[in-house]
Amino acid sequence: MGMLTTVLRNMLHPARTRAPADMPVAPATFRGALTHDASLCTACGTCAFVCAPKAITFEEDPGKSVSWLFYLGRCSFCGLCLQNCPTQAIGNTAMVPATMNSTTGDGLRLESVIALKRCPRCGRAHIPFPQSLMADSGSAARPEESYCPDCRQWATSDRLRRAFLADDGVHPRREGAPP
Repeated sequence: MGMLTTVLRNMLHPARTRAPADMPVAPATFRGALTHDASLCTACGTCAFVCAPKAITFEEDPGKSVSWLFYLGRCSFCGLCLQNCPTQAIGNTAMVPATMNSTTGDGLRLESVIALKRCPRCGRAHIPFPQSLMADSGSAARPEESYCPDCRQWATSDRLRRAFLADDGVHPRREGAPP
């Protein structure tokens, strides 16, 4: 009888949920929803790795782009993604952005598309290192900055090998080494 009384009592009272316009003011310490700068993102996946509720994911369109997806409804607002992003591509706002809309119609998904570029050396599609971060490093521009990670590693090791061996294309042969 106690359960029936509770159900009837709840049915006769007005709803206890709030309308969107009747929401409480967010406290000053509220971290807010995330923002994402696709021009700084390298799609390293660190943010998705540290996100315990899996509010951040990546989707790849092979050879074209990588999409960074953020689901506001899953976010616990811990700020770990913001703290661990190596390029500071993730930021936050005190309020939910008005531009948070999606094709799913829920209004709680943010998507940033990161376009892939072709490596000038091998032609493989990759995400280049952000130019704004390269300019901040103070180093002289090198052609391998636009290379894919594998070609960049090859170019760097080739440059170091040439510097240490001071060779002009002729490799010294060690005794007993195969030809």
